[in-house]
Amino acid sequence: MPSESREGLKSLNPAEILTKLDLARPGLEAARAAAEKGDRTGALAALLAHYRKTYPLPGPSEADRGKTFEDADRVVKRVFQWGPYEAADYGPQMDWEWDPRGDIEWVAAVYRFYWAQPLARAFAATRREAYGRAFVELASDWMAKHPLEKHEKAHPVYTHWKGFAWLDIQTGIRATNLCTTFRTLVHAEAFTPEFLGLLLASLYDHQVKTERIPMGRIHNKAVFEQRGFMNVAYTFPEFAESGRWAALAVRRAHENLLAQTTADGVQREWSSGYHLGVLRDAVEIQERGEKMGVEVPASYRDRVRKMYDYIFAIATPELAFPMFGDASRHPVHTDDRSKWELYRTLAEATTLLEDPKYAARARLDLAHLPKQRSYAFPGAGMYAIRSGWGTEDIHFALHCSPLAISGHDSPDNGTFELYAFGRWLMPDTGYYTYGHDPEGRAWHRRTSVHQTLTLDGHDSMERGRQLLWHTEDAFDALTVENDAYDDHFSAFEPSRRAHAYSALLHRRTVWFVNRAFFVLVDEAIGDPRGALDLHFQFAVGEARLEPEARRAYTCFPDANVLVWMDPKAPVTLEEEEGWFACEYGKRARRTAFRFRHANPAPTTFVTLLIPYRGTAVPAVSAEVPEDFVAGADELGLRVTAAGKTWQVGRRLSSGEAWCRAE
Repeated sequence: MPSESREGLKSLNPAEILTKLDLARPGLEAARAAAEKGDRTGALAALLAHYRKTYPLPGPSEADRGKTFEDADRVVKRVFQWGPYEAADYGPQMDWEWDPRGDIEWVAAVYRFYWAQPLARAFAATRREAYGRAFVELASDWMAKHPLEKHEKAHPVYTHWKGFAWLDIQTGIRATNLCTTFRTLVHAEAFTPEFLGLLLASLYDHQVKTERIPMGRIHNKAVFEQRGFMNVAYTFPEFAESGRWAALAVRRAHENLLAQTTADGVQREWSSGYHLGVLRDAVEIQERGEKMGVEVPASYRDRVRKMYDYIFAIATPELAFPMFGDASRHPVHTDDRSKWELYRTLAEATTLLEDPKYAARARLDLAHLPKQRSYAFPGAGMYAIRSGWGTEDIHFALHCSPLAISGHDSPDNGTFELYAFGRWLMPDTGYYTYGHDPEGRAWHRRTSVHQTLTLDGHDSMERGRQLLWHTEDAFDALTVENDAYDDHFSAFEPSRRAHAYSALLHRRTVWFVNRAFFVLVDEAIGDPRGALDLHFQFAVGEARLEPEARRAYTCFPDANVLVWMDPKAPVTLEEEEGWFACEYGKRARRTAFRFRHANPAPTTFVTLLIPYRGTAVPAVSAEVPEDFVAGADELGLRVTAAGKTWQVGRRLSSGEAWCRAE
């Protein structure tokens, strides 16, 4: 990104707004005539009439028809509510910096004008002037208190955020919200010609700030920022510079999109919400740029397609994302697939890309879905292994990625989620929160609360890579590894860094045998001293741990999972603290446990993971060659489940994997 000067940023005087417009455009004849006579108010009045004609007042959406608008009514009274928190009364003197619930995300949401959306929906449905008047009053107050000259002012609580009100993501999302709600609220009586001048001047400030001081980093925020930049250019083509702004938005978004996604189409924060958000914004920038005559590079469009391909492949049976990193997943309470999280995204992909497979995935149209069911994204370290596409099939997603470009990933390489027979059996721990509970957030990010290996319970590094991927009709096999610890790893607190920790490599191999159950071999490679633990967590609900038998299993009435190790293995089974958070700010207790190896590294854990219907726990066994050494190129073992026996193995040097029934 180019380095732009921060000097001399100053809000445009609304009295000068007409000088920033191209009044020679068709449809602006009345505004131009008034401006030529020096009648600024008349020109703005004509411009207001032009916008009301350009953007006819929409009727209520189907979802809003006949409903009440409590959120909008609260905003009218200066009462705001965000996330899982109680509402807060800001009073007549709006303090935009107030942090009533101790969560930076609340403050950011207020700065991003999230509250304008419910006002616009309520106005469209009811035509009540109170909603339009509230928008005008609040927006006017914000503009008066946040001139561009103060773009570097730090927040009084979050002092490390220099220029919080004009931060790139705030500026971009606020601009988008202003453009979206403008089309409706411009019809309010309170939306006067004078206010139009104020708003256009503020939007011009947004463009100046974004053009001169872009984020300048490879990050989701950089694309969110450019979406707002493009939206102002697209919604208000009357700005003389709108065409240049649109071209700049496409150029910057193209550069950043390619840099922040892998060649196989995964956003490099390894967190689904940001993948989806960047994709959504990139598509909008592409579509609006093309409508404004801007050429969008083929590499941009190709990366967009690959981002959709990732969603197609990684989506869960309930059309949601895995919960790796800072990702949430709302419980499904309806059989109507059109209301599931990724349905609309997949359906829109078919329209955009003219490929029926995306809509087929959304609708579960098996006739138009590919034969291949399991997918690997080695550049991202993301994997989806499944028995089929339906909600009764088995779905296993695994994460073992390189270091992310932000802090939205967790140090949990090797972790996985398991769904089978219509039920989540081993979901991710979830991120729980960003800001209101730092200790809670830190707990949910720990390596030891994810389904992977730890040394002395410490957080691991994030240096994942793929060693083997094999998929065929009968089985899948995957080997990944992570440089988990080394002598200089800063995750150890200072008192621990003094210890002579040698490097530890965690290698995990997974076989999906007969597309029915899983064999996991976890190799701790290296010679560090310390306790080696392999952690697992179940879904919320009743579960049973049987330490002597080295097994644990869920106790649901319909579908369950068994986690088994050889009772003769030199491990102990111990319960751990377990929490599950699928939505922001909410969590519940769940069963978690670990297998602790009696031997130090180098050593190996062999685990059978058996999803099954009903409540009868299946009999299983595994035989591992006594001469197997952790870190060896070739590995083979014999496993028995459901009355059948298989020989499974892998050879890394040749990329071979096998699974043969006896």
